[in-house]
Amino acid sequence: TKEKIYGPDAGTDYEDNKQRFSLLCQAALEVPRILDPNNNPHFSGPYGEDVVFVCNDWHTGLLACYLKSNYQSNGIYRTA
Repeated sequence: TKEKIYGPDAGTDYEDNKQRFSLLCQAALEVPRILDPNNNPHFSGPYGEDVVFVCNDWHTGLLACYLKSNYQSNGIYRTA
């Protein structure tokens, strides 16, 4: 289609981009906790909470805020 990933036209955002990218960041923080790659034959471990989250653009900028305020403050992902 002629639609772009961030909006219907170049330079125009979808109205729900804030919610979409917020959800992306929250999902990225939950995936390592839910999937448990230690019990998956396709991954080599150990994993645990010693992970690296790469936030390389504004789309993932909230991840660092969520990490510090919602996870590390509660003792989760302390070394991330």
